[in-house]
Amino acid sequence: MSKINTAGWVLTLLSTLASMSVGAAPGIQELLTPAQYFDCQIAARQATVQGLEERATQISKPGATDADKRNVGEMARHRVTLAMYACGKQDASALGAYAHRNAEELKTWLNANPQVKVRLDALGQRVANLSSQMPAVSPSAKR
Repeated sequence: MSKINTAGWVLTLLSTLASMSVGAAPGIQELLTPAQYFDCQIAARQATVQGLEERATQISKPGATDADKRNVGEMARHRVTLAMYACGKQDASALGAYAHRNAEELKTWLNANPQVKVRLDALGQRVANLSSQMPAVSPSAKR
């Protein structure tokens, strides 16, 4: 998101919040546009790809322990969380709820913006490919 778009979005957000009655929490649909939703999705997928690539590098290091591998995984999850915070969301469940409630609007927007769909699909495929190459290192995987 450019600085101009971000500044405009922040002004819109502040205006919306100022116009609301005290104590009323804005719903996500009041604060999020389809473009912003997909920006969040792209940011989260990019963070996921980066984390998977770091994990692949860690796995290939001689002497890397399972704890080392888990730590890299934790850092990757933290990076995805930070991407959500940067989008103004604390977790993916808020985005999921928004997507569920606004599925038709999001589908229409995505069809009108095929370059975003191509980017999302490419990142999704990259995540799937990297994930399929990763051995499990969680404690439950040892059972």
